[in-house]
Amino acid sequence: MKVTSILFFVAFLFVPFLVKAQENKNELGVSLFSLQAYGPGDYLYDLGLGGYINPINSVIYKRKINEALKLRGIATAEINASSFPDYRDECNDCSTFTHTAVTSGVSLGAETGRSFGKFGGYGYTDLFYQFKYETRDYVSGWGLSSYNYQQEIQSLGLRIGFGLEYHFTEKLSLAVEPSLALSKLQTTGKGYDNNTRVEWNKDKSNELNFRGINIFSLNVSF
Repeated sequence: MKVTSILFFVAFLFVPFLVKAQENKNELGVSLFSLQAYGPGDYLYDLGLGGYINPINSVIYKRKINEALKLRGIATAEINASSFPDYRDECNDCSTFTHTAVTSGVSLGAETGRSFGKFGGYGYTDLFYQFKYETRDYVSGWGLSSYNYQQEIQSLGLRIGFGLEYHFTEKLSLAVEPSLALSKLQTTGKGYDNNTRVEWNKDKSNELNFRGINIFSLNVSF
């Protein structure tokens, strides 16, 4: 996590020097966090334990084409980790569960919108690629069921949503974006389900994912 934060900070400092400068045509931002709910069917989701908060999760670059249109590119890195009964254990049978997911990805897209004084709103569409390494381990308290697995999941999809922004000055702004993503997944991995070996060999599936906050970014125009 510390290495990721340092890389984002370095990118924030040096990317402006790699782009041909035109006054306020470019925008560079760092997403301070995202909020991702557990998905339906997730054991912790069923217990009502909420979701993941991913700090310093993205670097965003935007290029203004005209007053209504911007092109955008986003690099993302996130680490999710959870377990119980280590926190908020609402289970009475002493079950144990651990989950870790390390995700990285890139996206390219466009946004269009309008400004109203210091406030602005826009809609956006992004094409994205994402790679995730995920592990899960569950054992019921009475030993009646268990599973564990490791998976590598590649995603290619379309993300749409809207954004709201507030301009502190002409060059400094804050933006928040929820998102809805539809993607095609390819999964490779192995594990055990109640002592039965299971494998995923480039299995294909579809996923629809909503995030209440995909990006909450501090941005600088130059």
